[in-house]
Amino acid sequence: MPTEIKEILIDVRNSFRFLFQYQKRVLDLVSYIGSSYGFRYSGGFTKFSGPTPRNGKGSLSNWAWDWLPFYFYEFYFGKLNIGQHEIAFSVFILNDTGFFAANELSKTSKTKVSSFESAENSDTKLIFVAGKNLWEPWGNNWNTSDFVLKNSGIKLKDENSIMIFKSYNLEEFINEDSALIRLKDFESHCAQNNIQLTIIKRNFDK
Repeated sequence: MPTEIKEILIDVRNSFRFLFQYQKRVLDLVSYIGSSYGFRYSGGFTKFSGPTPRNGKGSLSNWAWDWLPFYFYEFYFGKLNIGQHEIAFSVFILNDTGFFAANELSKTSKTKVSSFESAENSDTKLIFVAGKNLWEPWGNNWNTSDFVLKNSGIKLKDENSIMIFKSYNLEEFINEDSALIRLKDFESHCAQNNIQLTIIKRNFDK
């Protein structure tokens, strides 16, 4: 048993180091996406559970997910005045669709990971969201199957108040060329919905 535990803890240490490298790559990608459209990062929000306990707050009864906020996270790039309209933009990272896929079929629990759809049958996604004169949660709090499992969606209040989203599998951003294809795709998707979101920068920051 001690040998087993040692091997498990080696896996844990390697997992944390791998997650550091992975999250750094995602942060670089998200920075590239925002700057490509001319936005500056404004702040982020965890979406799957509560915010990470810090500064002497929190409880040991908090979900373990509360210490893993990157599982489902919104990178909010704020709002820009473009023409006569206010354009807002966010990128969501959803590292595992497993809970939402399982929840569509039957009731499951966020804290019962064994009930999630298998990792092999789940996806890791980036979800792009743009709003013109409109910015509010999709559903009650973004944390819904309707938002995270669909390929795209639209919320329309009037012709000048609209929100849209479109999702992409993370592996579609393997390099700058493939990332740019998806950025152009979302630019076109916005144009089709009369939202002006234009690529202005085409190179990764050095």
